[in-house]
Amino acid sequence: MRATCVGFEKLTSWMPDARTIVLLAALGIAVWTGTGTAQSPNAFGTPSPDKPVPTSTINAVPGSRAQGWLAQGRSEVLARHGSVSPSDPLASQAGLEILRQGGNAIDAAVATGAVLDVTSQNDTGIGGDLFALVYVARDKKLYALSSAGWAPASWTPDFFTSKLGVKSVPGNGVNAATVPGAISGYDALLKRFGTMTFKETFERAARIAEEGWGQAERRASDLRGALTGLRADPDSRQTFLINDQAPPLYSIIRNPGLAKALRAIQKGGRDAFYRGEIADAIVAKVHANGGVMTKADLAEFQSEWVEPVSTNYHGYDIFELPPPGQGFAALEMLNILEVCVPKLGMSFSALGPSDPMYWHLVVEAKKLAYADLLAKNAA
Repeated sequence: MRATCVGFEKLTSWMPDARTIVLLAALGIAVWTGTGTAQSPNAFGTPSPDKPVPTSTINAVPGSRAQGWLAQGRSEVLARHGSVSPSDPLASQAGLEILRQGGNAIDAAVATGAVLDVTSQNDTGIGGDLFALVYVARDKKLYALSSAGWAPASWTPDFFTSKLGVKSVPGNGVNAATVPGAISGYDALLKRFGTMTFKETFERAARIAEEGWGQAERRASDLRGALTGLRADPDSRQTFLINDQAPPLYSIIRNPGLAKALRAIQKGGRDAFYRGEIADAIVAKVHANGGVMTKADLAEFQSEWVEPVSTNYHGYDIFELPPPGQGFAALEMLNILEVCVPKLGMSFSALGPSDPMYWHLVVEAKKLAYADLLAKNAA
């Protein structure tokens, strides 16, 4: 796909002066340092109903790095033998635990993902899909796995228009849910490249679901933001809410139903999910809420090993999953930026990520790429 610069030529007309923004930031820092604010005896404060996240009121000055982009608050992480970097510390621990037990990167990735399926249920779950890019050093090859579950066979146009009375697939509910691909994807990764099984890689996730995990600021906030959806489903309400409200900050949540499912997969593998008791439970839940997914839809699903799609950006080969994944939008963004930024007489390396124009160019490229994604990508 050839990049176009239409719409980029006049991007600078509305932009504020970058020096003004930098000056305002500098003044803000000077004011903060001049107030003589001392550290509170209780650094984070005590959570209360009107202030459930005490840290949100702390005035922190960004820029604690010794080099590089100083506005970035975290330094890079260095490791001699391997690293695991998901969004949750419990998931990081699970992956590192597998590596210490002699597992390889694939084993660790599955264990990490399984814990995220427990602790980060608003981001991922065993009821979702899985996409993976795997570079195997011994093969000197990049492999791509697409494990996006297909639609139920009964999802015909007539079902949606006549039975549901809608013109498109709903945005939520059982008739918005395709066959879950995650467990099939985990299974495919372990069988092709792993050295362990579900028994080892799902152990930490199952234990956390059984014993419970604490709700730090981010997850507690996520639950408060999802109250309407959680209250609408009896199972979610029972698992995640207390008296129909989000649990307090730092409270413990347990998910015995998910723990039971993970234990079943440890014992029976992917068949426990797609053909066994979990499949029975999925179909029962879907049908009870007006859906049409069947056990055949689940039992016949298989993940696909596919060829990645790629582009070259300033000498670097960038790879993504092909459709139905959305990766080609990222590749198109890079193509647009590589062609259009020099035509505007600019360069990203000269602008740097603290310049507003840097981010404005990225956003405009994203708009164009996602317009194509929505128009051309069939999921």
